[in-house]
Amino acid sequence: GTMPFNLRNFEEEKKAKMGVTECVNHNLIEPFKVLFEKANEIVAQFKFTVLLMANGPHRITGLPFDMGHYESELAINDPELKILLSSSVNPNVIKKKKKKICIPEMEVQDGTNIQ
Repeated sequence: GTMPFNLRNFEEEKKAKMGVTECVNHNLIEPFKVLFEKANEIVAQFKFTVLLMANGPHRITGLPFDMGHYESELAINDPELKILLSSSVNPNVIKKKKKKICIPEMEVQDGTNIQ
């Protein structure tokens, strides 16, 4: 498959080919698939990188897209697809405040207080 880089750019092309083949075999990298649209189909493509974190997905690359700048005479009618398209890849996560642990003061025999 095609990769987003050229193996000829490496100093030792044979070693690079072996390394890339090994990475593909172990699913560490995937070939860059050439995409094409069918005749009379309208396609929009947006690419970005997302980190899958414990607190949810986090988008780290890609340009912002303001839909207010564009108009179309076409519309999406599938309700499931509309929900998917309206979902965010960078959801706002509300952080919970940690409760402070209160340690009661104790009075020692000499009259001083300690915590």
